[in-house]
Amino acid sequence: MPATVVLGAQWGDEGKGKIIDALAEDADVVVRFQGGANAGHTIVIGDKTYPIHLLPSGIFRKGKLNLVGPGVVFDLAVGLQELELANEFGSRVMLDEQTPIVLPMHRLIDAAREVAAGSSAIGTTKRGIGPAYSDFWLRRSVTFDDLRSREKLEAALSQQYWNEMFAVVSMLGGASIDFRSLGMPFNPLHREDTIDWCLSAGEVLALHISDTRACVHNALTRNQNVLFEGAQGVMLDAYHGSRPYVTSSLCTAAGVSASFGVYTFDRVIGVAKAYTTRVGAGPFPTERLDTQGEELRRRGHEFGTTTGRPRRCGWLDLPALRYACRVGGITELVITKLDILTDHPRIFVCDDYANFDEHATLTHSVLQSAKTRYRRMCGWKEDLSMHEHFNDLPLSAHMYIDYIEVATYTAVSGVGVGAERNQILWR
Repeated sequence: MPATVVLGAQWGDEGKGKIIDALAEDADVVVRFQGGANAGHTIVIGDKTYPIHLLPSGIFRKGKLNLVGPGVVFDLAVGLQELELANEFGSRVMLDEQTPIVLPMHRLIDAAREVAAGSSAIGTTKRGIGPAYSDFWLRRSVTFDDLRSREKLEAALSQQYWNEMFAVVSMLGGASIDFRSLGMPFNPLHREDTIDWCLSAGEVLALHISDTRACVHNALTRNQNVLFEGAQGVMLDAYHGSRPYVTSSLCTAAGVSASFGVYTFDRVIGVAKAYTTRVGAGPFPTERLDTQGEELRRRGHEFGTTTGRPRRCGWLDLPALRYACRVGGITELVITKLDILTDHPRIFVCDDYANFDEHATLTHSVLQSAKTRYRRMCGWKEDLSMHEHFNDLPLSAHMYIDYIEVATYTAVSGVGVGAERNQILWR
């Protein structure tokens, strides 16, 4: 710090929430800078598990200021629920006045597109993220500023805008989708109901709406510690991921710069599992469809925080991790779930793709055709969750970490050895 960024260095679900929660203890401000409620961060405190999707993971630290920036698309229903959690823990939350709102119609469009795509579906979370970002780039988003009055909201959610969304839903056959199955309390096809619902949410959130960009720059000017929290992962980045199987936002450190105009960081921490997982469709070179993949899923409890879907599992993909470090601006790595590999009969890492230029962009076609080359690593039998210091790890675990550093040209500053918030061993 004072400016630290935490990113996912794989395809999301790396355990960023726990790392951010730990770093938030020394932060003055925690900032969510991109994504939406398609993210899923899990914090374990004692015997309680808290999954969150939208607000910064710093809400579990009393007195911390948590900001949601203009690069986020905000689901009002999810945000209201998590705001109650923030109040329970005594933290503060501010929402940028220019943050776009995910409308119920966005969720319906998202679901309808997935159904219409059939076997070609991307595998979205059906949270309306893509449609909400589409409207942002079309310069017609409804923002928190529009929730200040009915007049402003009706102007933002104009009849023309509404008719265009309605036409898309009709074309995709979305009118036949049961809106209740998407968790919506009213029919999203009704404009007046949508306006009333948004205004009702806006009344609750009114005291939390502010200029978060000014908050960030004021904090940095005062030399306060600011922690920027990323969602998803670099391999899902809209520019650098394997399109079309990507998210709709910037998952690299550039996302902070785009949203907040901050260009200098003390640390950019990439979080990666000791193996690799992915949710949804898209190329996954090291995926194991055999008992090895099933064993990783069972040991790691690999089911999506947001959707509950079983995650696809495979060995650590070092070419992909090296690429994520390069394009993401990552200066150091934290390796999570190292304990899951304990007593594993065989541990492998992919250290190269055949006939591969290590500086190549990992596009869909490159990943789809990648021929993986594996190296077998020495395992260990010690229960890593019992250790309190990095240097206490067994030699084989140290060798595993050392190999990651050499292969990615990036230092590993910490490892996760359990689910609890304090089970992180820093170097």
